[in-house]
Amino acid sequence: MAQRDVIPQGRDAERSRETILQAATSLFSRNGFEATTLSQVAEAAGVARATPSYFFGSKAGLWRAVLDRQNRAVGQVAPRALARLGPQPALPDLIGALVDSVFEFLDEHPAFIRLVGWSQLQGNTLINDLPSQWDAIDIALGAVRGVLSYRAEPGRDLRQTVMSVMALCSAHILLGNTLGTPLGLDVNDPDFVQARKAHLKQFLIAALG
Repeated sequence: MAQRDVIPQGRDAERSRETILQAATSLFSRNGFEATTLSQVAEAAGVARATPSYFFGSKAGLWRAVLDRQNRAVGQVAPRALARLGPQPALPDLIGALVDSVFEFLDEHPAFIRLVGWSQLQGNTLINDLPSQWDAIDIALGAVRGVLSYRAEPGRDLRQTVMSVMALCSAHILLGNTLGTPLGLDVNDPDFVQARKAHLKQFLIAALG
């Protein structure tokens, strides 16, 4: 039996599992769930064709594992922002820290928006089977609740606020080519990113203040 066909064990198994997750993240984010096969993942990871199934059971299981990792990282966005602040921070400082933390996450996890986008476009609801998805949303709701705790306005729907903030912070990724280019904005320019963050902080402070 060729070495490539042997299912890895021990530390080799840990490395193989990590390599498969990285390859799957890249392929799923580029091609979506439907167009990606386990064989493609195995080839990209440099492992035996059966190895992804051995670790994750199925393509759906691998997809969930990829999304679970992304969701766990999302769940750290608000705690990371709050860790930078002292007790009872002013609203502008809190919003600024949250915007910075979201942008850092998007920079560190460039596949996230594409993975979620593919889930939406392909009607794939497997992401909602993951406890980490609900945990990340609960953490986001808690962060927004903290921002707005001093303004308990009747009728304010925190869910709408979470959706609006995430949409605003990712708009340059989603619309960079279709809207940014005609507007003369280079969303890959570091100066643009800094200007975008400053704009969002001002916008959100005005909207939520």
